[in-house]
Amino acid sequence: MGSSSKKKKEKQKDFGKPKLRVGKTKPKPDNHTSTSFKSKAVVVGHQSLNAGAPTIQAQLKHNLTLLNHHSYTTRRDSIAHIASVLASSPPLSPPLPYSVILPALAPLVLDSAAPVRAQLLTLLTNLAKPKDLRQDAIIPADAMRMHTPRFLLYVHSAMTHISADIRADSTNFLALLLDVVGEEAVRGAKGWGKTLKCWMVLMGWENGKPGAGVRTSTIEFSDPGKNKKASLQHLGVLKRFLATGMLEDISPVSHFDVGMNDLLRPHQHTEAHLLPLSSNIYAHLSLFATSAALENVNEEDAEGSAEDSDSRRRIMRNVFEGNIRAGLLARLQEAGEVGRVAGSVLKTLDKALKTAEAEAI
Repeated sequence: MGSSSKKKKEKQKDFGKPKLRVGKTKPKPDNHTSTSFKSKAVVVGHQSLNAGAPTIQAQLKHNLTLLNHHSYTTRRDSIAHIASVLASSPPLSPPLPYSVILPALAPLVLDSAAPVRAQLLTLLTNLAKPKDLRQDAIIPADAMRMHTPRFLLYVHSAMTHISADIRADSTNFLALLLDVVGEEAVRGAKGWGKTLKCWMVLMGWENGKPGAGVRTSTIEFSDPGKNKKASLQHLGVLKRFLATGMLEDISPVSHFDVGMNDLLRPHQHTEAHLLPLSSNIYAHLSLFATSAALENVNEEDAEGSAEDSDSRRRIMRNVFEGNIRAGLLARLQEAGEVGRVAGSVLKTLDKALKTAEAEAI
């Protein structure tokens, strides 16, 4: 009798639940294995507490490599870091030469992410454009002038890009180049003729003929939304582009402008005795071309020499004037702000070509 009750109690122990009490730790199971350990010291191989922080040059190089990162936030933050480093560095002695920085930034004109393009435009606007006429920009104009052909290459690709957003932002960068380097943005084979061909594609005027109208543009001008805003922007930049390329700058220069260094020049014709800033400075004379070849410029010769305003007017008159005039007249018929801006562009075109006729007479 006693042995059977004892065996029954032992069996019940296997299925019994321990009573949990407040403030008491939960009992550990029988199969618990302790994993705690004690050590007097932890030794990590090859650990050095004397390693210095990366230099500014190293950080800048690292951020330049991150401009090709797959994440657009990383690319945007890298541009912001580059801008902060250049803004805090002396303009004439950056951590890395501008021949390394600017070529790495130029491809971002075609970046697929709008925040990256906006950050790049902000960097160039704040650092390359002087905020005051008496204060030079952080990125020297000579550095931008040296890399203008590379920026124009990507601007041309953006103007003819398949993405509407990239096309809409393309003229922002072209306007920036016009502000920073001026005539350098329209000089040469790629600056004038090639850019005008891209304008034809961007505005949808490449098949336009005088009196025959133009085909439907890749950007609908009648859209009151975002496309209308882009159209107004394109027409405004086109006006500045034509004025820079074909109209001479006759605005008087103040002798008290310290930025021009007029007071330091021996006489007013000092620039004529300095080394030229561009190559092939006598191309406008066309010493080895016949008069007939000069007047009869076809579309194949549109990307030829355009070092001076006369050459650019000749290319405009013989190749692009018909398409541009037909497109502007079509826009002029539209009411509203688009028609008004198109009329101002047409006046600029007429003024430039009439100036050429007056000079010829």
